[in-house]
Amino acid sequence: MWEQKLFELFITGIPQGFAFVLLFFTLANINIRNEKVLYVISSISYAVLAFIIRPYVNFGVHSVILLIVMVIIAVVWGKASILLSSIYGVVTYVIAYLCEWFTFLLLGLFKFNMELLETDPKIRTVIGLIPLAFLFSIGFIVYYSKKRARKAANKNGV
Repeated sequence: MWEQKLFELFITGIPQGFAFVLLFFTLANINIRNEKVLYVISSISYAVLAFIIRPYVNFGVHSVILLIVMVIIAVVWGKASILLSSIYGVVTYVIAYLCEWFTFLLLGLFKFNMELLETDPKIRTVIGLIPLAFLFSIGFIVYYSKKRARKAANKNGV
């Protein structure tokens, strides 16, 4: 397990928090437009909490802790269902892991030296932007698809 550097928090960690929370809130039907403060606080809190606990827990455990925190935020402040928030949280993590898996697949196809990810934090940060871009793209697609569907439903009187 590597130690995460502070610059990684700002370059990939906080943006990853925004991407993760965007997708999670959109799936959980928490209106980001009306809950901008909740979205910003949740995103930054997600990133900082991940940064703080990752070095102290086994791989994957931090994801479970963060998932529980996000479900609590969605239920308490976002007024979402606990069951649906839990399901959408797991779905969001699966999508995030698939983005990372796809990135590693691409790196393997290009014969990238994976040891550099453990030894060079700058390269790790740059490579970390790839799954982040995938996750943001998926989050935006889901957000705008649901927004368009809501507009169409309102227009049709449904």
